[in-house]
Amino acid sequence: METIILEADPSRVIEGLRDTGYDFKTAMADLVDNSIAANATTIKVRIQEDFEGKFSVFIIDNGDGMDLNGLKNAMRYGSAERSDKSSLGKFGMGLKTASTAFCRCLSVVSKNSPTISKYSKVQWDLDAISKSNLWQLFILEPSEDEIELLDDVTNGGPGTLVVWEKVDRLMKGYTSKPHKKNAYDKLIKDLKFHFSLVFQRFLDPTIESKYKIDLFINDDKIFPWDPFCIHESKTDKVAIEEMDVEGLSSGTSSKFYLTAHVLPRKEEFSSKESYDNARVNNDMQGFFVYRENRLIYQGSIGVFTKDPHFSLLRINFSFNHELDEAFNVDIKKSKISLNEVIYTYLKDSFLPPLRRHAETKYRKGQISILAANTNHHDASNTNINSKAANLQGSKITVTNPNLNTVEISNSHGIFVGTIKVLNLERQGQCRVIPVESIESGLLWEPTIVEGNHAVSINQSHDYYSKIYAANLQNPVLIQGLDALLWALAEAEMSTYSEETKEQYEEMRIQVSRIIKNLVKDLPEPALTNID
Repeated sequence: METIILEADPSRVIEGLRDTGYDFKTAMADLVDNSIAANATTIKVRIQEDFEGKFSVFIIDNGDGMDLNGLKNAMRYGSAERSDKSSLGKFGMGLKTASTAFCRCLSVVSKNSPTISKYSKVQWDLDAISKSNLWQLFILEPSEDEIELLDDVTNGGPGTLVVWEKVDRLMKGYTSKPHKKNAYDKLIKDLKFHFSLVFQRFLDPTIESKYKIDLFINDDKIFPWDPFCIHESKTDKVAIEEMDVEGLSSGTSSKFYLTAHVLPRKEEFSSKESYDNARVNNDMQGFFVYRENRLIYQGSIGVFTKDPHFSLLRINFSFNHELDEAFNVDIKKSKISLNEVIYTYLKDSFLPPLRRHAETKYRKGQISILAANTNHHDASNTNINSKAANLQGSKITVTNPNLNTVEISNSHGIFVGTIKVLNLERQGQCRVIPVESIESGLLWEPTIVEGNHAVSINQSHDYYSKIYAANLQNPVLIQGLDALLWALAEAEMSTYSEETKEQYEEMRIQVSRIIKNLVKDLPEPALTNID
């Protein structure tokens, strides 16, 4: 058998590796990972933009540092494997691929001894590689500015400085300084939150973790962001699970851990500031997946569709490096994949009761707000009440209010039936009655209130929360919706018979189910108490 050594084309490979799918936040987090893996306790990120076309990025840490040989290894694509398998640096690719995804010139300055004054510097310049078509790593002398940046964090001790120059894939397409400034401010703001989320467990001194760091962006200290709101007294910890995962190459079994939290409703938070900081929204629901205490993914993991009703549910999913193979952790450490057994367990067993709990809590908040707005049906009650006597096609007599038993007399005869009977003892609310829920999830049902023919409307139904609640300040539309449902209830009683009563009940069930699905994808209104 004949073999040959077929070397990769340097220019093609290094240009191709620019497109590994990094976004800016993920790339920056990858570089911070390297600093943490080097035992840094202080990490400073500086992002400089002169708004004239020059953009530079610096990552400085007081970690172990490297001599020249260490730098050569660090700059190698596929650097030597770290001895610590739990290291946040995993594939030996992140420093290079994360950096050159956005810049064409990557330099690293470092030293690894407090007693040696020698600083080493190496550099990949993609333009030089493109010209020579060689894996040409420059060994350079650090500039005074670079040494000053490094010493500002290390006080002359060990540490590392990463420099991005020729940044060609950020802040593109902006023709005016104001627009560019706005984009830059958003870039910094988003990165700050990303760091506070991804590195929360390393930033928070109250959380037990192998690493503890102080992290800065442009001298602003980054503080941890807790997605689970554990310090809020109304946060529910509703499930704690640990699961074994077998079948790894080592033949051993390792565990991952699940802890589910249902956040407080808006009015249950300790303060408005706490609620705003919690970012309770559709995007932040679901799983927060941590590898070695570092967040690598946030979302649904493909096991559910995001829905506003479940926006209070957040699940801590934690594992260590022993499960990298089982979960197929990618090169960017930004996602995982689940085997069929775990996927099925999460989807069919673990999640359903949690989502029900979250939905119930969410709807209670909705209903409490909607209940405060029941006066918006007053105009409907007045209108219907003024015309009901001429529109009613049946006479209903309550025979046993405790059992909701009534006698119905209409053009088809006299029948004994069951209709919801209420005694509200209030004026002006005797025709349209918003209620917290109706059996079988019905949107509406005929009701007798103090002898009046009325209709109960289910506030827990999506049609009420998405159509009614979105239009509480549109009295004409509310009256129209109320009139339609009252008319359906009255028509049912006017044509009620032994032959039709089951069909009417089935019709309400079917209509309620169909309309729930029709409005399912409509946005949730922003509910506030309306005077």
